[in-house]
Amino acid sequence: MILDKDGSEYDWHVGYGPPPEKFLETIEKSVKGIDTFKSISSAYAKNPKNVEMVFKLARKYDRKYEQEKSVELYKEVLALDPDGKMGTTDYQEKKVTFSEYAEFSIGAMQAFARKMDPGPLQAFIKKYPESPLMKSAYQRLSYYYGRQAPKEEAKEFFEKYTSNYPDDPYVLSSYAARIIRDKDNLDKGIELSEKINNEIMKYNPDPYYMKDLAQLYMLNGDKDKAEDAFGKRFMEGRVSWWNYGLMQYATFWVNQKTNIESAEAMMELAMKIDPGRWYNFRTAAQNYIKLEKHDKAMEIFGPEFIAKHQDDASVLNSYAMFWAAQGKNLESALEAAKKSVELQEAYYNWDTLATVYQKMEKWEDALKAVEKAHELADDQIKARYENKIQQIKKAIEKNKEK
Repeated sequence: MILDKDGSEYDWHVGYGPPPEKFLETIEKSVKGIDTFKSISSAYAKNPKNVEMVFKLARKYDRKYEQEKSVELYKEVLALDPDGKMGTTDYQEKKVTFSEYAEFSIGAMQAFARKMDPGPLQAFIKKYPESPLMKSAYQRLSYYYGRQAPKEEAKEFFEKYTSNYPDDPYVLSSYAARIIRDKDNLDKGIELSEKINNEIMKYNPDPYYMKDLAQLYMLNGDKDKAEDAFGKRFMEGRVSWWNYGLMQYATFWVNQKTNIESAEAMMELAMKIDPGRWYNFRTAAQNYIKLEKHDKAMEIFGPEFIAKHQDDASVLNSYAMFWAAQGKNLESALEAAKKSVELQEAYYNWDTLATVYQKMEKWEDALKAVEKAHELADDQIKARYENKIQQIKKAIEKNKEK
């Protein structure tokens, strides 16, 4: 709400949507007196037959949810310009006449009124079959047909609605919701819901839509299908997907060295919602090291963490290699590397142990470990360890010369 210096209403804006620059532009227009409530009201008072000003004033009240006043003004628009020849407004980057928009708005309000009346919007659909407002008109009507219309009327409406927009999950879901409400025509509901989840949303399933499919299966007496669609496996998959997204988001912004507060919050959330996903902790620790928050990295991926994973050679090996690369926390890294070798005598575990010894400048122990890695490695990999053996032997000779 923006007030004039005398305390009277100057302008208002209900709600906010990004980007912030666009919203700021809107506020700045108000400050300059462009299309404010006060300027439009003044123009309307001077010339109440100016269709553009009547329309703009109607929309001002409409956006403030003062429906009685906005309907009165929209009706004035229709009286002044019944044929829609006296101007247009923008709607989703398309032009709509003042009269067309006025008819739509009046119909939408009546469809949502305490005593719902779908008639005006139905008339709008017949009158303007090519209108950019058509889909919005159907969406408003779906509220009435989804809740109050008799079953057969609802079926007729939703068959038309879904045939017009067969690939819109929201549209298909609105019909499925009415079927769930009626507990009737279940095969149709399942058909719609399976199309949403198995085709349209196949690669990014949404719990909102999957819930409806499970509900339809349950109503149809098929509990196994319901559990398969919306059971433990589904939700574990969603948790995994979101964990991946959260950590990707955090790593991206840490690397950009900006938006850090949000990046940290997302890392913490990922570790909280799935504490069993150990590599999230490693990724988070790496990010905290990039942020020069070494204490935080140690807190989440240090000795306390690895104490919980003493029976997992893979985690132990990764932990040891991580800290060897940092050249820090080496005593704990050494313990982890030794334990990984005990659990699994694989060449890569011996290689990690050798690397930790190298970082600690324990050259003789490093040589024994890398020779063991060389012994266990495939022929294709042995050459790499032969080079590493030579490097360590040189370091041993150099150390003897001191």
